[in-house]
Amino acid sequence: MTDPSGESTEIADGIPFRLRDMELNVKFGDIHPIFNRIDDLRKQWKFMILLALNDWGRANYLMLGFGICAFLLGAVSTDIVSGGDSLSTGMDGLLGVGSFSFFQMLLSFVSWVVFLYFVWVEFPVMRVHSITMMLIWNGMVFANVFFHENNPIWPTDISLSDMMYGTLIMLVVIFFTYFFWKAVSDTRDLHVQVHHVHEDVRIMERDMHEHSLGGWGSMLLVWFSATFLSAWSGVNFVASRNNEAYLTLIIHVLSGIIVVPLILMIVWYPQRMLGTTTKISTSAALTAEIEMSQGQLSITTDAKCPECNASVTLSMGLNGQVSVPCPEAGCEAESGIIGSICAGCNKEFPSRFNCQSCSTNIPYVDTIPDSEAW
Repeated sequence: MTDPSGESTEIADGIPFRLRDMELNVKFGDIHPIFNRIDDLRKQWKFMILLALNDWGRANYLMLGFGICAFLLGAVSTDIVSGGDSLSTGMDGLLGVGSFSFFQMLLSFVSWVVFLYFVWVEFPVMRVHSITMMLIWNGMVFANVFFHENNPIWPTDISLSDMMYGTLIMLVVIFFTYFFWKAVSDTRDLHVQVHHVHEDVRIMERDMHEHSLGGWGSMLLVWFSATFLSAWSGVNFVASRNNEAYLTLIIHVLSGIIVVPLILMIVWYPQRMLGTTTKISTSAALTAEIEMSQGQLSITTDAKCPECNASVTLSMGLNGQVSVPCPEAGCEAESGIIGSICAGCNKEFPSRFNCQSCSTNIPYVDTIPDSEAW
């Protein structure tokens, strides 16, 4: 819904502040205009962090606590610090772990299960992608294992012939990361086109900026870098054995602690932006799904008048297009997409709804329930 000035009341009702309200005390752009992009990313990071501090509750901080505990329990143990027994492999190596270290390993596994369960429950829109992020993390670990297999001090004395398997895994990891970013980006574009359509191009551009993914994308890049650093330093410490400096172990722990909250921020923000009823998918995947549905293109919507809760007859396609009844009484055509011309009476399917119960005139898209923030 919009007020007479064109301001979106959904934005005002959904969050306590807006992206365009963010101010920076120190602006790098004052030094040189080339740094304006950095200031814009800083504003988006500030907005995301303040919004998280405002929205996050007990469940979110429990997730964070379990995730960090799970990582620390698995990253620091007497067997890891001592270097372990290089002659023990397979089940013999697993059974040869000290009793306390074995119990610590089990606690780490249980903590990871609890962490993933919380993420699965709290972020239904991002379930698949949260699992993807964990697979990416583990993929980086396995890639570094192959990198260090014949060269325990990799990347020192690097040899391209020893990097084939590790490089292949990293290419798969990069592909999954790009696919994740592409899915969120395409879903954002479709969301703005459907839920924030306006005849004023300036308002459309403003709403697109409010849904900017620059800060989120840069956070995804930081997460990717921190995850690789954590994987490399952990494998490097184990591969080099008896590293008395413990520098790589410290890097492994510190970077891993950064990775966990970044995972939560990355899976939380798209759901907060797009709502819990959104399906995160690339435009290509969505098109393929529509083609495979063989005409069953509509999804059920519990549309109601926001003023009197009277039921509204409409349907939304998998591509986000809304179909509404023909405005002409007695027309043989049952419904059509907003803005298209009815084949039965040559009238345009309306974009606004006239409620017969309370005489309210509002856009059809405002009658569709959605728990989005924007």
